Amino acid sequence: MLNFIQKISKSGCNFFYLFLILILINFSNPKVNSQTLNKNEYDCLKSLLTNLGSINKVKINTTSLEYLFCGTLEFLSPNVKIFCNEGSISKLSVGQANFTYTVTDDFSCFKNMTNLSVDNIVYDKDKFYNSYPPNAKEFSFDGTDLVYGTISPIIKIFDSMSIQNIPTIIKFSWYLNTTKIVIASFVPFKGYFLVSFDNDLDGSKIWDCSILIHSLNVPSLNFITGEITLNLMLDYDQSSWGNITTFGGMRYMSLISSNLSYFPLEFSNLRSEVLKSIFIEIPFLAVSSKIDLSLIGKSLESLYFFHPNNFTFGGLFPIILPSNEAFKKLEFVYGNIEILDLSLFTNVETLSLKCNLMSNGFPSSFNRTIHRKLKHIDISNNSITGTIDDSFCQLEIIVTNNSMTGLIPTCFTCFFGLPEINLERYFIGNNFINLNTPSSPSIIIPNIVFNNTSIIEGSIVFYEYLIFGENLGGSWVPFTAVSDSVGTPMIISMIEPNSLFKLFCNGEPKFPLNLSYSKSNPNYTFTLSLGIPPILNLVDWQSSTTDLVIDGSFFTYNSSIINITIGNENCLVTNTNFYQIKCTLSNVIDQSLEDIISYITNGNLITQFTLNPGVINTILNCTENYNDCNGNGYCLSDIGKCKCDPTHQGGDCSLPYIECLNDCNNVGQCNNQTGICSCPISPYEWSGIDCSIPLHTISAVSPSDTNGGSASIYGWFSNNHTYLQVFIGNKQCIPIYNISKSEIICKAPPSTGLKSVSVIQNSINVTSKDIYQYYSNDKQCPNHCTSTSNGICNTTTGYCNCIGRWSGYDCSLYSNPSGGGDNSGGLPGSNTTIDGNTGNTNITNQQTNYQILITKLIEIDFNGNQINEYLLLNKWSIISNISKTVYTFIQSIQNDKCNITYTIDEINKDRDTTFAGINFKLTSGSVKMTVSIENYQYSSNLNTLQLQMKSSVNEIQTNNENDCNNDQIEINNTPNQDNSLNYMTIKKDAKVLNGRFIDRIESDGISTFMQTVLVSKSNDSITVGMNLPHCTKKCLLDPDFSVLVSPEFVDECGGDNDRKSWFLPVVIVVPIVFLTLIIIFVVITIKKRFVEMYLFKSKIKQLANLNK
Repeated sequence: MLNFIQKISKSGCNFFYLFLILILINFSNPKVNSQTLNKNEYDCLKSLLTNLGSINKVKINTTSLEYLFCGTLEFLSPNVKIFCNEGSISKLSVGQANFTYTVTDDFSCFKNMTNLSVDNIVYDKDKFYNSYPPNAKEFSFDGTDLVYGTISPIIKIFDSMSIQNIPTIIKFSWYLNTTKIVIASFVPFKGYFLVSFDNDLDGSKIWDCSILIHSLNVPSLNFITGEITLNLMLDYDQSSWGNITTFGGMRYMSLISSNLSYFPLEFSNLRSEVLKSIFIEIPFLAVSSKIDLSLIGKSLESLYFFHPNNFTFGGLFPIILPSNEAFKKLEFVYGNIEILDLSLFTNVETLSLKCNLMSNGFPSSFNRTIHRKLKHIDISNNSITGTIDDSFCQLEIIVTNNSMTGLIPTCFTCFFGLPEINLERYFIGNNFINLNTPSSPSIIIPNIVFNNTSIIEGSIVFYEYLIFGENLGGSWVPFTAVSDSVGTPMIISMIEPNSLFKLFCNGEPKFPLNLSYSKSNPNYTFTLSLGIPPILNLVDWQSSTTDLVIDGSFFTYNSSIINITIGNENCLVTNTNFYQIKCTLSNVIDQSLEDIISYITNGNLITQFTLNPGVINTILNCTENYNDCNGNGYCLSDIGKCKCDPTHQGGDCSLPYIECLNDCNNVGQCNNQTGICSCPISPYEWSGIDCSIPLHTISAVSPSDTNGGSASIYGWFSNNHTYLQVFIGNKQCIPIYNISKSEIICKAPPSTGLKSVSVIQNSINVTSKDIYQYYSNDKQCPNHCTSTSNGICNTTTGYCNCIGRWSGYDCSLYSNPSGGGDNSGGLPGSNTTIDGNTGNTNITNQQTNYQILITKLIEIDFNGNQINEYLLLNKWSIISNISKTVYTFIQSIQNDKCNITYTIDEINKDRDTTFAGINFKLTSGSVKMTVSIENYQYSSNLNTLQLQMKSSVNEIQTNNENDCNNDQIEINNTPNQDNSLNYMTIKKDAKVLNGRFIDRIESDGISTFMQTVLVSKSNDSITVGMNLPHCTKKCLLDPDFSVLVSPEFVDECGGDNDRKSWFLPVVIVVPIVFLTLIIIFVVITIKKRFVEMYLFKSKIKQLANLNK
């Protein structure tokens, strides 16, 4: 705003135009047209304009005969401008034609008005100043000989333009609550604005305000901060300059006058820690000594003198400049300085001395040590002579319209001829020889580096880079001259002319970058890279020559930082840019050599390549990190492959190469990056640093009877049997009759029960827990098969052979037919369903449903700790279904290395079967399950597996009358004499799910003992775990399940007395059921005695009577 005021302050005519502009700005709002006022404001405005004599400026609605106030814009005096918003007046500007009327509180009725402007009105001062619109924030008050006074504290902007023929003193306290005041003259000529200002503030409040005033005095600005533009009228009181020392609270200061004055010496005593800029446009007289402003304060940044006229010190610049570090800019223009002396301006960054009377010679050189801050000089429109030394390339200079000669330095002429820049305009009007001779852009040498700082504003990250080099240009470089590889523009700003620029990017840019000084001339576009070593594409090495041409990218324009060596010879760079380098070898190289190892270095970035002399070499990159092969070899550029040294390997030679001991004994895999053997664990496990120690396993046993004798232990024992020992329990199995890779035969000691087996060899002890079961020639059966009429005990196996309809593990239950329905014995049948999607088995008998699930497989270490767990539930895939009675499912674990196959066989007919050397009977209606686990990958040769199965029961809601069989759930598990869970039962409603777990398993094709244990039990389910040995190839197990009927089962529920309790309510509530019951009873009577027929008829009669 200050610059704008400064430019228009030179004549009263300019202030008249300013006034019109301010009026247009304050009252331009297109949103307020064509709106209807509320009645109160309509009547109030109509009365006001009628009294002012301005009502005729408002249009009338010819239909309603109402005034169309909103949108009125009448600029001719008396002006009327009305703006409305939501039924109220928001802005109002009025003048007066009827001067017989005195304005008092006429504006107080406009409750929502924010802007009020009055022009040449007759008013009652006391009433007018106390009756502003209650929400007005801006007040403009224009006229002649205005009477000023205290304005309302709600007014924040006060604007007054007037002619004051009457001497007027305006007090600052009247405007203490404003943030901006303008009190100025329409015609700033002598006698037309007799206004002075009085600072009557007491310091109880600091007034922060933007002040623009015309005044006959320099007022005190104590207790005031902000900015001020002070236009001193003709014949102003020059003795009031003493108040200039009170301007220290101002941030910006403009002093304007056309009155010839002495420079106020009091200025030297001004001190401020907030003042940033001083603008002075006053014609001062010459001074006899320099004005010292060196101690004005640490905040001052700029000092402007405009038309200072004779304000010089003997033809020199008359001021000792501020010494604070923040000071940057001095402009002293349209003055009478006669001598250019740069030594007077050691603390400025930008210096403008244009339009003075200087005629001496231009300095012979520029000394950066003395002028450490100087970047810009403008001495245009003087009469300076001399030449420009190349040292001035460190500056931006404007020497237009002087008397200079010689050559313009090439740092400037290399940009000549570019219409976008038009740099020649800074040198025209002289006698330079090369003004019309542009120099080559090849001397422009840019480089780029990351500045290691990111400026974070909220969530936005700005990346900052520095472009440095030679002949880079000045502040006239377009600020969007740089873009990244995808066209995103970046912001560039000059730090040091021709040598250093700062680059900002919102977000990380995509390299390489393009620095373009001209859109029309491609020679002025430079490509910049950051942190990327040179990439070579082609090297042209002609036969019997020392000259090489290297094509590629990510080179540099700076030949001083490029170094090229071919073998042991240097190649001197003669020309370089981003895409090509030309160099000359210091000596001729033997043309018979091949694959000469060579290097190109750009600063600290190195690329290695190989060359063949006398040909055009196509360069193929070996690695992403530019052919260095990680320092562990070198790149053969003709084939694009690294040749590694003996201790490294891989495509980029980044991997070490270390041989393994004894090549891992030819059984393990060598990791030649670490030199460590990876010994196999499946199917057989080895250990040792070279995999030479076998870790044997025990998978099955063939035990002796309790008297001891020959016993076979199966597994994998390798061919190494150093210090072999076998223990059954804590007793040694000796002698050892025979040993091979897969079997040890020894003499077992006499004992009974279940024992663990240990095999010790090669200093390795492997124990298989609870695998050796001494068998007895006289085994007892569960519950002695209940009775001799129920079953006969097989003392060899310990299993019952049931008689007739008896079934179950102790022959205490009835077998029942499959397929549902009743047989001649009145027992309910069972239905078996297999879910083809999940593999779940359901056996249903009447309202009782049993479910059998395979839930998980667990790997267990020697101490019983769980090592791995595989959840199997609902993950089965069906692979076959034979006649809807045999289902086979499969799922894979351990990354498909181990397969688990699960076969379910519905038994529709009694049959004898054999598994693992055990003969047993499968009854009709039962379900046989076969589970096969193949190629399991153990974590240790000591680990074993446990397969878990879950059986549960629930009740199905049906209409079957089986209430008399309703009973609680009973779950039992029956161990054998070896504490192995051979049987489990779930009883519900006189139905019993009978699960049989034969204590045998086929481990790698050999029958051996298997122990089944209880895992968990709840009110309606039981989970059992089958402990499997260390099967190397395959574990095969074969449990079966059947739903049997308890002897407690009642096939017909209820008698006559019971029927009375439910029959009557049913008949009353559901009549339609009545007919159904009659039919049922009729059918039953055919089979019953005549006495029952008589009782049935009696009941029918009783029911019929009740329904009448």
